[in-house]
Amino acid sequence: MGERTRELFILIIGDAICFSLALWLTLLLRYLEWPTEARLDAHLGPFLLLSSLWIIVFYIAGLYDKHTVMLKKLLFARIINTQVFNIIVAAVVFLAVPFGIAPKTNLVIYLFVSIALMMAWRLYLFNFFSPKRLHRALLIADGDEAVELADEINNNDRYNYSFVRIIDERAALHTPNFEQKLLELIDQESIEVIVANPGGEHIERVLPAIFDLAFLKFEFTFLDFYKLYEDTFDRIPMSSLRYEWFINHVSQSQSPVYDLLKRIIDIVGALILFVPALLIYPFVILAIKLEDGGPVFYKTDRVGQFNQPIEMIKFRTMTGRDTGEEALKTKHTVTNVGAVLRRTRLDELPQLWNVLKGDLSFIGPRPEMPALVSVYAESIPYYNMRHFLKPGLSGWAQIQHLDAPRQGIDTEKTLRKLSYDLHYLRCRSFFLDLEIMLKTLRILIMRSGT
Repeated sequence: MGERTRELFILIIGDAICFSLALWLTLLLRYLEWPTEARLDAHLGPFLLLSSLWIIVFYIAGLYDKHTVMLKKLLFARIINTQVFNIIVAAVVFLAVPFGIAPKTNLVIYLFVSIALMMAWRLYLFNFFSPKRLHRALLIADGDEAVELADEINNNDRYNYSFVRIIDERAALHTPNFEQKLLELIDQESIEVIVANPGGEHIERVLPAIFDLAFLKFEFTFLDFYKLYEDTFDRIPMSSLRYEWFINHVSQSQSPVYDLLKRIIDIVGALILFVPALLIYPFVILAIKLEDGGPVFYKTDRVGQFNQPIEMIKFRTMTGRDTGEEALKTKHTVTNVGAVLRRTRLDELPQLWNVLKGDLSFIGPRPEMPALVSVYAESIPYYNMRHFLKPGLSGWAQIQHLDAPRQGIDTEKTLRKLSYDLHYLRCRSFFLDLEIMLKTLRILIMRSGT
């Protein structure tokens, strides 16, 4: 049995076991008692039939493709979407076929249980049953991002592939007989994965040969460099940005239903949080007044959605505040009370009002001062695209880029932060928002983050 066949066999068997175990756990959770033999018999037949259909759907969804073993981060969204579809299929089957049971509640419970089991199996348990073997990979790319990707992959044992050779993409243009030499290298090094930018002008003439070997003869897996970079680092490779990138991805990311529901969640969430916040207000106000007698709140201008100005309100944590150009060169001292407020994030409680007004969302890019925006918009291409979204109290960049600039101008760190903001712009969804919220809570508890 070849390695690929054995890998596929283990995946299918593991998935089938997950489906069966999910049924048993669903019955346990649904009825809060050890599943009886009669109850198991009533459900086992229909669910075994459905499991066969679900495995077929998994195959159609690409969950048995070669790259799903390597690109773990693709699995989360794909498994969720596929299982939601599978549950819909199950509901239709139960309506059409007289099985004698109509497990509406069971299907909902089964959805969450099966997703949890499938993620645990695919992400953590699979390697125990199919020991990880490093797939030999070839990287055809250039620039700092290529070096960054190679360092990450080759120096982290959580990946099951490694770059054994790295070819500067520009070599394709200047090396005689490059296509023939590349094919010989693939054969000599037993390359199983090739990573390159299929849109790169320097390798256009070798793509037909790579396509033939990868997609017609199935001799190796071909991965898009930019997509692999984003999947690895959860941020957009800035060298991939062109006008057409925004035309394609911004239009795809727009969803009136998503925007409406997100706004409803913001309003309801802000109203709910206002109750405990108002209980804290008197203590914070008293502490600020007792320390220096200064104002309790401060207002500051920020750039909001579509580059529109917004005014944010927070508890004062410093001895003074400047806006405009002065904010870029004036330093202030954090008060003792302010230090506590910042560490506990209580200084941001008044921003619930900004959320209610619609200036802010709970999740979105961090709002910046107009003076900083004007500087970065001049020095960083496409910087203002982050303002396509409504700014938020927390966001993907805030939880991922913990080395973000805190004061003054720092173009390099801001460029990195922008790459995370653009990843959120492309991938935003309720699932990603939920992940950001949960990680934000973790950061608040750990008292870390930006």
